[in-house]
Amino acid sequence: MFKTLKEIFRKEDLLQQAYDASIEMLKVDKEMFDAAYRSLRNSDKGEMTIDIYAKDAQINEYQRDIRRKVVAHLVASPAKDLVFGLILVSIVIDIERIGDYIKNIVELAEEHPRKLFGVGFEERVADVEKDVSRRFEILVEAFENFDVEAARKLMRGHRAITQNCDGMLKSLLHVEIPEMTCSDSVAIALYTRYLKRVSSHITNIASSIVNPFDRIGFSE
Repeated sequence: MFKTLKEIFRKEDLLQQAYDASIEMLKVDKEMFDAAYRSLRNSDKGEMTIDIYAKDAQINEYQRDIRRKVVAHLVASPAKDLVFGLILVSIVIDIERIGDYIKNIVELAEEHPRKLFGVGFEERVADVEKDVSRRFEILVEAFENFDVEAARKLMRGHRAITQNCDGMLKSLLHVEIPEMTCSDSVAIALYTRYLKRVSSHITNIASSIVNPFDRIGFSE
């Protein structure tokens, strides 16, 4: 289906513009994510290298613009490309939600008194955040090139991130770690939850490349 979508987008200016805007949204999300996790993990004062709230406003404007373009196209051609327009509108909801979770990471960095170190979980946390950052890169490439195999790889990879994040949360709930402060425990629990949710929305977007419309957000 996505190959057909690609050809439709090439032919229709409004849908092409909406599709291009969705790719830009993903790139802004990636920029926001990298800045957010570095602020939380590498800074003692939560400094940000970008204006995260301005970037979030940009994401929101992209989403509204895409909706307008899809609606305008469907009004002009109500019987044409309805499913493809719905797919695109569905995708940008996930992209916008990623931005919300990234803001949560920034807020956590602002409230946490120093850079967050995972103590006994440090290696696992670092692996997850690197995986999520890499998943953004793969998703942008897959979305630009309509790469079904890359999208499948993203969908399969989410399970390991889920298991890792859930495992850390269970350990924090059931195992007392004397060298970890209450503040750090809460921050790690929240951070791993946010990472899991970001990865989940990346998976949903990847599923739109692999699946028909009714199975977006579900397994292949």
